[in-house]
Amino acid sequence: MQSIINSIVKNRNLIIYLFLSFVTFNYLYNNSSVHYSGFGKVGTFISGSTSSVYSYINSYFNLRQENNKLIEENLELKKYESQFIDKSNKRDVSESKIDKTISANVIFNSINKSKNIIVINKGELNGITKEMGVISSKGVVGIIKNITDNYSSIVSLLNTDLKINAILKNSSTIGSISWNGLDPRIVQLNDISLSSSIKIGDTIITGGMSFYFPKGIPIGRIEDYNNTSLEGYYSIDVSIFSDFSSLSNIYILKRTDNDEIKSLLNE
Repeated sequence: MQSIINSIVKNRNLIIYLFLSFVTFNYLYNNSSVHYSGFGKVGTFISGSTSSVYSYINSYFNLRQENNKLIEENLELKKYESQFIDKSNKRDVSESKIDKTISANVIFNSINKSKNIIVINKGELNGITKEMGVISSKGVVGIIKNITDNYSSIVSLLNTDLKINAILKNSSTIGSISWNGLDPRIVQLNDISLSSSIKIGDTIITGGMSFYFPKGIPIGRIEDYNNTSLEGYYSIDVSIFSDFSSLSNIYILKRTDNDEIKSLLNE
């Protein structure tokens, strides 16, 4: 014990310096939008660079399985394309438009934290920009957060900071999806009044009232609900369609109407 104390005393200047540096950087990260963005880009680059090596090795030994899975996912994606991508250039101003999808591979993904992040192998050089919606062949995955030239980080649907506009498919009742940080297979549907008609198995889709996703992207189905709240709203658990424990191929949605809508809101 005495030797530990002597070592601390001997290196007290270095310890104090490291402690103060940590406090300073932590303060800048949490209180300065400029430094927050900068640290985010550095973190995305470092995470992308290191994770891509592991991802490459892992993919090499699972090529056949990955190829079969990719074929299945591409077939599912075609359903989205036929529904949302406007190939004839005929514009319906009442509906959001998807210009194209950009495919990418997941090289880092966490599901056991409260604020989970996904890193992919596509970045600014591939046409990725912040706040793009991200899907899998099954449904919603998250939203692009930070980008570098070759990598992007995604705020996962399994992130307690994320909230996504959603509706009940069979009734168009409006609510929002968020995650309580517990079960990575279950998210919560909020703001559905007790006067609404719901049942277990009802499908939940994106509502289209955001810059991220058009209306109709699948999210999940109602797993369970409670109608005893005194606040007048259901407590609803939704089983999500995307399996976040095995994400490998994802698709970024490039919407054509975001700039036009934002210009109206900024007037």
